[in-house]
Amino acid sequence: MSQVIYARVPDSLKKAADSYARERGATLTGAVVELLERGLTATSDEKSIQDLQARLATVTAENAQLGADLKGANNELAVLKTFADRASVAVGKCPNGDCEAAISGYDLLGSGRCRACGQALGELMAPAAGSSTLDQRELMLLFGAIGAVLAIAYVASSGGVSA
Repeated sequence: MSQVIYARVPDSLKKAADSYARERGATLTGAVVELLERGLTATSDEKSIQDLQARLATVTAENAQLGADLKGANNELAVLKTFADRASVAVGKCPNGDCEAAISGYDLLGSGRCRACGQALGELMAPAAGSSTLDQRELMLLFGAIGAVLAIAYVASSGGVSA
């Protein structure tokens, strides 16, 4: 079923509608119906488009935050890798005179024992004067790496990680 709509339109709009109908080989009525349907569809879709644009803005912001978080996580990972590398470097020799195996940063600070003979390594941390078998340079580098890991952990726990 169809209905009749009477409407007065400006001359310029009537000419544009006639031109549109001619270009498509349609009647003026067909052209007006098509244009009116398209206009109504566009108007009804306008809210949907605005919702999609708002969602796109939200997702874009979330993506930027995730990118910043990823960069922060990559920085943390690099620090942890550096620490792991430092922890595996020999920092001295076992104080057990019979063993004298190389002691790594992990042995000294992680397990607290020589991995070869099981000797406790606590005395290496506070040795008697002149009796240390630790390489002071390597030990300081290890402590620096530990400090960096602790700083990253503090920043991450306080919610301040961003790059």
